[in-house]
Amino acid sequence: MLNVIAMADWLTRISLSCFALSYLIALLLEISRLFYRVSVRSVVIFVMMLAGIFAHSIFLWDKFQADFSGGTPLASWYDWCLVISLALAVTYTIIALQRVRHSVGIFFLPVILGLILFAISIEGHQPFSAQERGNLWGMTHGISLLAGTVSMAIAFTTGLMYLVQASRLKRKLPPRAGFRLPSLEWLQVCNRRSLFLATGLIMIGLFSGIIMNVQFQNKLKNIVPWDDLVVISSSVLLLWLIGVSVFEMLYRPARQGRKIAYLTMASFLFLIMVLCFVIFGQHAETPVVAMLWSGGGE
Repeated sequence: MLNVIAMADWLTRISLSCFALSYLIALLLEISRLFYRVSVRSVVIFVMMLAGIFAHSIFLWDKFQADFSGGTPLASWYDWCLVISLALAVTYTIIALQRVRHSVGIFFLPVILGLILFAISIEGHQPFSAQERGNLWGMTHGISLLAGTVSMAIAFTTGLMYLVQASRLKRKLPPRAGFRLPSLEWLQVCNRRSLFLATGLIMIGLFSGIIMNVQFQNKLKNIVPWDDLVVISSSVLLLWLIGVSVFEMLYRPARQGRKIAYLTMASFLFLIMVLCFVIFGQHAETPVVAMLWSGGGE
């Protein structure tokens, strides 16, 4: 019994640095592919990712339990960044298992670590709202935007790999030892599916946010104005994503994949810009922003 209690206490002491260090070691091992060959490297990378995902999950679970007891989980951008980074870590691990000899971690792991560093930088940022959540549209809004951001990050990463692989093939560069990427066809399929999924999820998120804004228009004095910079930029982002998706479905020349990869990367940067408006702009200070971006309600 004492051993079980000690183990539970140890698990609650897992810090952010534990899983960040695991991901960093995995990245360094991925980079080492470029310089020397080690037969057990893929196994070690897989073990480090499993350890990181385990520590990451325990850290979030412990934090969510504390948030549940005191109010609402996922109540800050700090939480969002950590959830997105965990989703990307799981995605990368699954792809790495299927593509053992491919250097996909060089592209995925910097994004994962970048999200963790960004989360650290905004840890003390004002949380969304202390009001109780429970509105159906609010939950739909928050979950769909979160999943859409994950999908767009995956689309960005596979698009970047596509451009690197296409450039190498175009210049007829010989294969470099330790640096192999999936085929252009596989990358294009992943990029397309992730882009379509992200577009659909972000569309659901923005429309549910509009419905929530209308619902609370008569209940809150400081409702988010329709001409707010975030509202306008989010609408433009949605139109852009729809346009890119339609372009991808209808445009079929030989170099289609490269054009879509560039557009996907631009879409991801556009999404990051909108999120920065939300996090650091005046929009984040309005009372209703918690419900519009975290899935809350009265």
